[in-house]
Amino acid sequence: MAHPDANLSDILNTAIGIARHAGGILREGQAAMRAQRGGALKFKSSDIDPVTEYDLRSEQYIVGELRRLYPGHRIVGEEGGEYAGDGPQSQPYTWYIDPLDGTVNFAHGFPMYCVSMGLAVEGEPALGVIYNPATDEMFAAAQGCGATLNGAPIRVSATSALSRALLITGFAYDTHTSDSNMGNFLAFQRSAQATRRIGSAALNLCYTATGQLDGHWEMKVQPHDIAAGIVLVREAGGTVTDFDGGDTMIASGRIVSSNGLIHAAMLAVLQAAGDRG
Repeated sequence: MAHPDANLSDILNTAIGIARHAGGILREGQAAMRAQRGGALKFKSSDIDPVTEYDLRSEQYIVGELRRLYPGHRIVGEEGGEYAGDGPQSQPYTWYIDPLDGTVNFAHGFPMYCVSMGLAVEGEPALGVIYNPATDEMFAAAQGCGATLNGAPIRVSATSALSRALLITGFAYDTHTSDSNMGNFLAFQRSAQATRRIGSAALNLCYTATGQLDGHWEMKVQPHDIAAGIVLVREAGGTVTDFDGGDTMIASGRIVSSNGLIHAAMLAVLQAAGDRG
């Protein structure tokens, strides 16, 4: 795939710096919330879908930097919506920004949250940076450049049997009113070695890329949840598809990522479970 008038490795280095600074905003916010015994929370779609002032501060910083450095790029942020780029409408670059993925974890002081920045070129995820400030883990990847954790190369696992696999998933914010994904969860609980949930779709993809997890599936996710992680898993040697083995993850909100070796088996479980939301 050609990437017109841009060097992805240069953009990647810039995005790493932006994500690290945004992570500093979250780290300071975590300390402040701890001192305030949680502080005030607001809620979006439901009582289990919170937003903090630090989600907003992080996004404002990221968007400001991207608009300053790449004024022609379109930006889609979780909290602020869409920001059109300056210049021709044919500009092929779109950033998908989650300034704080894992807000519930963040609000409770649980150290599984992150900044996620994904760049799509002509609709295809091409670059991803995900930073967990609580653990100081910087995951980064660009198409054709490999994937790294704190600068060291990462690779998916070599687990070849689903029965030996450690999997991870997440549940949407409508989980109190919908059973979606529960059928899938039970099916994998019975067919894999074990299943986990940590509350961050972006980090689910990161730990699949590092090989600490063998596979991941999720539904009702947004583009800003997965755009960066898709690149990480693929560049670490893994496979990412939708539930049908296609490439509609961004549009459908249904994603399966794995080391590749267990991917067909995971798709078969999902097909049999039939729980698609």
